[in-house]
Amino acid sequence: MQGLFFFLGASVVLLILLIVLFIFWKFIKPREIMMKLVLRKNKGEVSKDFFSCNLRTIIYFDFQTLKKATKDFHPGNLLGRGGFGPVYQNRSLDFIVYGKTEQFLNWNTRFQIIIGIARGLQYLHEDSHVRIVHRDIKASNILLDEKFQPRIGDFGLARFFPEDQAYLSTTFAGTLGYTAPEYAIRGELSEKADIYSFGVLLLEIISCRKNTDLTLPSEMQYLPEYAWKLHERSKVIDLVDPRMRENGFENEEVMQAINVAFLCLQPHANRRPRMSEVVAMLTCKVEMVEIPIRPAFLDRRRKRDETLSWDTISEPFPSPPCSESLSLPQQPN
Repeated sequence: MQGLFFFLGASVVLLILLIVLFIFWKFIKPREIMMKLVLRKNKGEVSKDFFSCNLRTIIYFDFQTLKKATKDFHPGNLLGRGGFGPVYQNRSLDFIVYGKTEQFLNWNTRFQIIIGIARGLQYLHEDSHVRIVHRDIKASNILLDEKFQPRIGDFGLARFFPEDQAYLSTTFAGTLGYTAPEYAIRGELSEKADIYSFGVLLLEIISCRKNTDLTLPSEMQYLPEYAWKLHERSKVIDLVDPRMRENGFENEEVMQAINVAFLCLQPHANRRPRMSEVVAMLTCKVEMVEIPIRPAFLDRRRKRDETLSWDTISEPFPSPPCSESLSLPQQPN
């Protein structure tokens, strides 16, 4: 009789142990592995909110879905190749903006792309349950589908951002020409670095040229600098892609977009709008109530001993107090 009780007790203990092991390997272990990988990737600087989310909500696509989406992996839909294999579907924005193709986009299509990018960044910065800074917003990282709907790609440099911090102190990574001054010089990273990059990209889409082109005359080589000089001369309309001027465009929308770009390029991070404000201003849901000051831009002509120099207003770079930050746009009457 005692042997029977011993056998039953051992069976119950073994069953409980198996259940505990199953739960550990099914739910807890994958989470721990993911935490270690993410912490290692981000050098321990990860928002606590990241691990409070459900890591098992990742969307997976079966082979048939991918086969259909890429038209049976047709070479014509091959975007490029990376460390994890080929990438399919339409081309990136730089093929069109930088004249790598003869395809012309009218203003309505360009505006659709601009709004799509802005809303994508708004989601990363403000609407996602994990606050994310992309760190490398540029034309080649914007993918376009067959309807020219943009998708932000290449999150290899992205950082999870703590909700309780204004910025992270980190090593610079990104692309010169799109980089905010406080990040390039002091390593202060926040979502405002993405907003600066968006401002540069916005000017590129409007003008259909690279932000840096050393083959042009001196005053035209750096796009933000050239755009501001045109603004000072009341000739900013000359910035617009000549083909678009020939085919016609919405003058008010283009001028609004250029002014928004100037706001995004402000030298002080606190003066740059949030992406939700950018979207609101671009879609004319609110009015711009602050006149932008001269943008910050990298001036390679002033390099001394391989040191990068920034041409901007005479004020120092530290961010202004909150009282000097960008006034919130007001609803039109």
